[in-house]
Amino acid sequence: MRRRSLRAIIYRPIRMGRGERPQLFLAILAGLVLALLLIHGFDAMMRPQLIAITETKLLNRLTAISNQAVADAFETVGVSYGDLVQFRTGQLGEITTLSADTLRLNKLRVQILNSTVRQVENLDGDSLGIPFGVLTGVDFLSALGPRMPVQVLSVASAEGNYRNEFLAAGINQTLHRILLDVTITARLLFPGGVETVTLAVPVCVAETVIVGQVPQTYLNLNQ
Repeated sequence: MRRRSLRAIIYRPIRMGRGERPQLFLAILAGLVLALLLIHGFDAMMRPQLIAITETKLLNRLTAISNQAVADAFETVGVSYGDLVQFRTGQLGEITTLSADTLRLNKLRVQILNSTVRQVENLDGDSLGIPFGVLTGVDFLSALGPRMPVQVLSVASAEGNYRNEFLAAGINQTLHRILLDVTITARLLFPGGVETVTLAVPVCVAETVIVGQVPQTYLNLNQ
């Protein structure tokens, strides 16, 4: 009898009282709420850093892509600085005016922007992904840990504005550059949400050295 009683006691199923069930439910609920708060706090703390690092990587890629788009456009169109800008000289042979071929410049801008947008949208998650170790701020850990994927969902807008740049290049010489400021607004998919970032990079479209005094009248590139 004692052995049977002992076995009955050992193998008897544990039954939970009515008062213990609500307490267990509340404990599980509190654990879930705490986990969600921790996840939210971690996301709020790390997301700005994650966005900043991603913007830097995307900016570097955008610079390379835009420069390559300029090279491809010039190779396709087959134009040079002399085809885009014409000099007008005075009676003494001095340069008095720079005038631009706005039609060619606008066609060039459209081709560069279209090529840039297409390549940015085709960036894969691996090229923009960030190792988890980067978020620690420790240099030797920056390449360690799982890679958090970042994907370009779409380019919401793309703009390009020309501007002139004149730099001293020597005695009585001036370097004239035509720069295209490429600005894109892209929607990025981060772990846990979508962010919209706007990036701008200047790319050199054409340049030449002007010998003599820089003319007081020069071209308006964005007409």
